[in-house]
Amino acid sequence: MIEKVREKVRELSEEIVSLCRDLVRINTVNPYSGDPEPGGELEGQRFLEPILRDLGAWTRMFEPPNGIYGKMGVLGPEGRIFRDRPNLVGIWEFGEGPTVVLNGHMDTVAASGMAISPFAAEVEDGKIWGRGTSDCKGGLVVGLMAIRAVLESGVHLRGKIIYESVVDEESNGSGAGTLACIYEGYRGDEAIVVDGNDLAITTGCGGCLTADVEVEGREAHSASGLGVSAIEKALVVKRGIDAFSEERRCAHPDAVVNLGIFRAGVHPAVVPGSAYLSLNIVYEVEEAQEAEARGLGWGGMPLRRRFEDLIRRAEAQDPWLAEHPSRITWVKDLLPYRTDPDAPLVRELAEVVREILGMDPVVHEIPAWGDAAYLARLGGMPTVMFGPGKGDKCHSPDEYVEIEDLIAATEVLAVYLARRLEETS
Repeated sequence: MIEKVREKVRELSEEIVSLCRDLVRINTVNPYSGDPEPGGELEGQRFLEPILRDLGAWTRMFEPPNGIYGKMGVLGPEGRIFRDRPNLVGIWEFGEGPTVVLNGHMDTVAASGMAISPFAAEVEDGKIWGRGTSDCKGGLVVGLMAIRAVLESGVHLRGKIIYESVVDEESNGSGAGTLACIYEGYRGDEAIVVDGNDLAITTGCGGCLTADVEVEGREAHSASGLGVSAIEKALVVKRGIDAFSEERRCAHPDAVVNLGIFRAGVHPAVVPGSAYLSLNIVYEVEEAQEAEARGLGWGGMPLRRRFEDLIRRAEAQDPWLAEHPSRITWVKDLLPYRTDPDAPLVRELAEVVREILGMDPVVHEIPAWGDAAYLARLGGMPTVMFGPGKGDKCHSPDEYVEIEDLIAATEVLAVYLARRLEETS
């Protein structure tokens, strides 16, 4: 059985590459990415749906409902619009048995300003180049073609496969698409998120808070002497951010605090009346566990309180800010997760990697966040991330995926599915 599945993947290798290139050529840049010409996810989902149907899947496309974050008890960005941004779900049913969920996201980060043509999907040096090749269209192709290989290999199957191509994972999206799948009842006995990197088995990820900080000044002509520079006041606020960052660095050196946006001013002759800062705060699973034990829920509430405390302490030293404190808005709290590395899903997938690739797999947790967290925490499924992406090329100006890794990941996943769902009676 296993050799038949592996042989089928090898037969499909050229089609795997072709499908990945076709998908990359479709602009599915997230509308909230800041890109001047975002494509949105719709055309990518329309491209995949008939392929799923041709493979015998029951398919459905549906948009995340308004207020999906609140419906799922998650802090996410307000005002997100999902019109014409549907999830795509394909289901294969084979009778009584386990259900495996395969999940990946269709949206990509911005493509403007890339060092390569983002949608050309050129093949060179054994790589496919373009936006989304590693994050995560290569993974979506791996999941789909692994299913095809199993279906066409003649293996008698049981149970169910749920394939999810979701929206709004990127660009502060907070996993709205995956949340909507869970909300709609698409759950299984386990989940594999194909938004993985370097053929590693990822068993957990950190949480991530995003804070927006708005600082008030007094706008005036610079010659009038009446202005209060919001830039200068924002630098006072930044001292509070720096104190928080240093505290985090000492206690949790892998949990990064990144001030990603600092924006102010309209003209050199005008004292800026407002400044805007936005930052990400990564936190660890253990911190979410501690918060939950304190009755504050699974998430980053203690960090939110500490951050605000240090900002207010810094502002208290400045007469203007003492009377005009900054406005702090918590945009999102992406939950961390951890799957037991001794769980059957992890052990059995690792065994397939050893057998197929002839190497001991990397089994680890990552500080970066992914939709896997919701499948595990809110969907109640043992969940791992596994895919062909290049970890150092996701979101990069020269993104690519190695064709060798694309094929290898497909082979591993196909063999795992065949073993997990093979009818033994």
